[in-house]
Amino acid sequence: MTQRAKARRISIYVMLVGASCILPSYGFAADPRAPTVGPPLMTPIDRREADLAQRRREDVVPEVSKRIAEMGIAASAGELTDLLGRWERQTLALDKCRIGGSEKAADCRTLAAELAWIDAAFRDRSGLSVREFQSGRKATPGRDAARAARIGGRNLTANSGQSCTCAFTVYSADRWMNRYWALECNNHGSHGFCSNNVDSAHSAGIGAMTGDIDLYFGGNHVHRSCPDDHATCFRGPSNGEWGNVCNCDTWHSQTYNPYTSWYGGDLTDASQVTQATAGWWTVPGPCSANYLVVKEYVQENDPWCCDDPMGDLWASLPLADGYGFTSAPASTQNCNGGSQSGVYPNCGTFGATIQAAYNCTTTGSPPTPCDPNQEQACWESGGTWNSNGCYCMTPCLPDKFCPEERWDYETCTCREIILQ
Repeated sequence: MTQRAKARRISIYVMLVGASCILPSYGFAADPRAPTVGPPLMTPIDRREADLAQRRREDVVPEVSKRIAEMGIAASAGELTDLLGRWERQTLALDKCRIGGSEKAADCRTLAAELAWIDAAFRDRSGLSVREFQSGRKATPGRDAARAARIGGRNLTANSGQSCTCAFTVYSADRWMNRYWALECNNHGSHGFCSNNVDSAHSAGIGAMTGDIDLYFGGNHVHRSCPDDHATCFRGPSNGEWGNVCNCDTWHSQTYNPYTSWYGGDLTDASQVTQATAGWWTVPGPCSANYLVVKEYVQENDPWCCDDPMGDLWASLPLADGYGFTSAPASTQNCNGGSQSGVYPNCGTFGATIQAAYNCTTTGSPPTPCDPNQEQACWESGGTWNSNGCYCMTPCLPDKFCPEERWDYETCTCREIILQ
């Protein structure tokens, strides 16, 4: 598997939580030998409008039919396609309205109400929201919360005598994607490593990433869906977009300029992007024993139908008292050849460094230390010592006067014989 190029390091200035992180805008000089894609300063809104205009209904219906089969729902592909088209056009109109300022507030509310009606109609016909259908994922907040609890470190209880209160700002930096992710090429990708060079007859692969971000701190949770701003979820190196294609497309592929079309190598983007804020949250235990867990779902953004999932990035970030900064690398891969990823051993792999600025305070007094002699006696007797409550949990041992077949290990009692 090709290893990713290391992203260049950047200096990070930690500011008070809640302060805005202002990123400088910058561009890249294009290589004169490489082909270009569209106007170099096209805004995200302009790009979305152009992409939507290029999509044809007859090309979208097969994608909708495939997603219907994948998600096991009973619905008309033609009807869902029409609703998806109305949803995308209405979303674009609403975003353009909001850019217009407060004088258009009433018009924007009307557009938002119409968008809600389209979503309700879509849910009525499919049983899913538009976003769930596009992403190919049904909402699973309970499962994600359980996983966050498992990877978040120690499971502290209120008996610890202390509590930790924190506020957070989460960032993404040092993003990377290896060459075996082939992004959408005018709605077509390679769908597997070097599968018939299917990109060679289509336009270059340039795409924005959307998705959502979830923060977990103890039982606290905040969710944010990423806007189509080419930045929040997974900012790319070329005006916020990622532009690599399957590097075996020998007709078009080039590997010397990652900032223009048809690039077929690894991609990196080191800039720091502000993603989400949360707090003030309080959990049991001292701050030094707690973790902030971050989950970031990343997907390619389709201008009409079905977003291609890339995967989830998970990070468990250790904390401390005071103001500070914590980070951890996260990555995932797709080796099934679908959704424009490669196949083993050339798997589509991507990742980022998940960072958080925190402001944390521990309150309360630590509990009185347990008696070490009682703990030792507990272990010697075959029990399990609970250091939070300072008590011994003894195993359920059979009574010598009770036959083995009648001993109930759940209630730790001898079952009576029931006469027929």
